[in-house]
Amino acid sequence: MKKVFLFGYYGFGNLGDELLCAYYTSLLGAHFPELKLIILRDKPNEQEIEYKTVSRWNLWQLSKMMAPGDLLVGGGGSIFQDATSKRSLFYYLALLRLAGWRRLEIILAGQGLGPLSSLGRRLVGPYLNSALGISCRDQWSLATLVEMGVNRPLLYLGVDPLWDFQAPELLFKPAKRRYRPSALGFFFRKEERKRKQRLLFRLKLRFEGLRLITLFPEDYPVAEVVSQEIGASPPLLLTEVRDLAAIAPELTMVIGERLHGLLLAAKYGLPGIGLSNDPKIKAFCQQMEWPCFSWQDLCVENLMVMAIEEILSDLGSAEQQVLQKRTEMEKKAREERDWFLQLIEQTLVK
Repeated sequence: MKKVFLFGYYGFGNLGDELLCAYYTSLLGAHFPELKLIILRDKPNEQEIEYKTVSRWNLWQLSKMMAPGDLLVGGGGSIFQDATSKRSLFYYLALLRLAGWRRLEIILAGQGLGPLSSLGRRLVGPYLNSALGISCRDQWSLATLVEMGVNRPLLYLGVDPLWDFQAPELLFKPAKRRYRPSALGFFFRKEERKRKQRLLFRLKLRFEGLRLITLFPEDYPVAEVVSQEIGASPPLLLTEVRDLAAIAPELTMVIGERLHGLLLAAKYGLPGIGLSNDPKIKAFCQQMEWPCFSWQDLCVENLMVMAIEEILSDLGSAEQQVLQKRTEMEKKAREERDWFLQLIEQTLVK
């Protein structure tokens, strides 16, 4: 029986990455039941009976499990980057090298490339050229591949895979919206705390409601302290989609430092603004035609307030634009899913 090894930033508690894992697990299980699915996680789940989970760190064990003709599938995320950790990048390159040594076909789906240092680009390019196919979630990531000289795999420009993720909690029903006129959700990261505190305090004073929302456990303690300092309600840690479903109907719009926070909010029909130095946030906002600001921008606090007021001044039009963009993105995600499944089918019949 052929095996599929599915990897990503799985098992660390980040809601976006856990949803990506669930998405690809469901997709592969439904369309290729004849394959043995093996998930690489930080901590294996011994209780799982539908598929096998193994420690991502035990490359020796993985080497013994891999056999020629198996598949290594990268399921979404920004894993090929060295802005937050060079050690993480070296791990993923070692995994690709191991797969190549064991003669596995490599497919990387829904990828966000970078940020990469000049050294990182020189290292990553040759490894990615060993893949059979790579789909990118945005134009910026695809351009990064081209700049690195990655031209051997089949390349596909898609969108984030979570646009195709289906869950009952993600069904947006406008009639049930009960938001206040200016209730803001802020998807929070722990970085830039001092500047962020000043911005959040100003937003709390200017607008009717403000709620900090975290998708990653490491962000929550800092968000809790900041919420207390500015006199806001306690932050919310999202561990499941239903956690966002509980608060989304009360929000008017969102501000995001987390990509998948913005994406999930858009699936609910909420307008948004990006705030990050990370190019993936900028790329997503370009796709959605949303404003996006960086901490390097001069007078970013003033720019943010003006952007929020502009959206609130014509909220109906902003919501309608989100719904239209959501339809477009979900269509592109389905097309990318078909490309991904067809590529695996072609690989299996070789």
